[in-house]
Amino acid sequence: MHSNREDQPEEPDFTPTYQEESHKQPYWKRAHLDWRVWVAAFFIFAAIAVYVWTVDLSMVPRV
Repeated sequence: MHSNREDQPEEPDFTPTYQEESHKQPYWKRAHLDWRVWVAAFFIFAAIAVYVWTVDLSMVPRV
């Protein structure tokens, strides 16, 4: 077998392409504009609040 550069597949180009003007910033800089981030933050805050208000989850609601 011979190794010819033309026979080998090209290496993928991982350079980001931007379709819109708003995508020129990295995602972590514009993440606060995404509704999913705020929904996740709400649930995290709710879980922390329940944990704190129930004193380490040691208080169990009466059924």
